[in-house]
Amino acid sequence: MPPKKPTKTKEMDNTLSVPDDEEGAAGALTAAALEATLQKFFAIADKNANERLESQLGAINETVVRHSQELQVQQKITTSLHEQMRTAEATTARHDETLKQLQDKMTSMEDRMRRDNLRIVNVKEGEEQGNVLAYLKRNIPKWFPEMAGNPPELMRAHRSGPPRKTSERPRTIILKCLRFTDRDRILQSARKTEVRSEGNIIRFTPDYSDATAQRRRLCYPVMAQARSLGFHAFLLYPAVIKLTRGSIQHVFEEVKDAAKFIDSCGPVSNNNLN
Repeated sequence: MPPKKPTKTKEMDNTLSVPDDEEGAAGALTAAALEATLQKFFAIADKNANERLESQLGAINETVVRHSQELQVQQKITTSLHEQMRTAEATTARHDETLKQLQDKMTSMEDRMRRDNLRIVNVKEGEEQGNVLAYLKRNIPKWFPEMAGNPPELMRAHRSGPPRKTSERPRTIILKCLRFTDRDRILQSARKTEVRSEGNIIRFTPDYSDATAQRRRLCYPVMAQARSLGFHAFLLYPAVIKLTRGSIQHVFEEVKDAAKFIDSCGPVSNNNLN
C-alpha cells in the first residue's frame, strides 16, 4: 500500500488560496478608491453649492440693504411731505380766516353805503310812467298819511335789471333817501300800514348787499316757524334772530341755533308766557 502525500495537497491548498487573497485586496483597494473619489466629488459639490448659496445670499442681502435704504429715504420724504402739508393747511386756514375778514369788511362797507336805500317790491311795471322818483314822491305821502306833513327827502330811484314783459314779476325799485332816518321812517310806516297797488301788496325792505341779503333770507323760514309757536320774531342786522314770548327773549346769531331752539319749544301756553 503506497504512502499518502499530504504535503502536496497542502501546497496545492496554499497555491489555490493565493488568488483569493489578491482578489480581496484588489477589491478593497477599488472600494477605497471609489469611496475617496465619491468623497472628493461630494466635497467639491458641497463647496460649489455653498459658494453659490453664499453668492445668492450676498445678493439678497445687498438687495435688502438697498431696499431698506430706499425705504428710509421714502420715509424721510413722506415725513417731509406731511410736515409741508401741515404747514400748508395751517397757512390755508390763516388765509381763509383773512379772506373771511376781508369779505366781512367789504360786506359791511357795502351795507353802510346802502344804509339810506330802500327796496320796494311789487310796484307794477309802467305805473311810474317813466319817472320812478316822481312817482314815489307823489305816492309815499298817500300811502302813509302820517308822513304828509313831513315827507321824506328822496334823492334817486330806479328799477333794477333790464325791462321785463308785463306778464312777468315787476322789477324791484331801488330808492335812495337823503338820510337813513328817512328810510327808517318809511320802513316803520310800512310795518303799520299795508300798501296795495293794482291788487298787489307793496313791500318795503332795507337794501343790503347780496351777501347780507342771502344770510337774512335763510332766517325767514325759522322766524315763520317761531311766529307759529307764539313768538314775536325780529331780524336784527346783519342776520341776528331775536325771539320774544312773554317776558323772555332769546337772541341767535346762527340760524341753526335758532332752529334747534324752536324745535325744542312747544306751542304758546300760560306757563310759557311767564
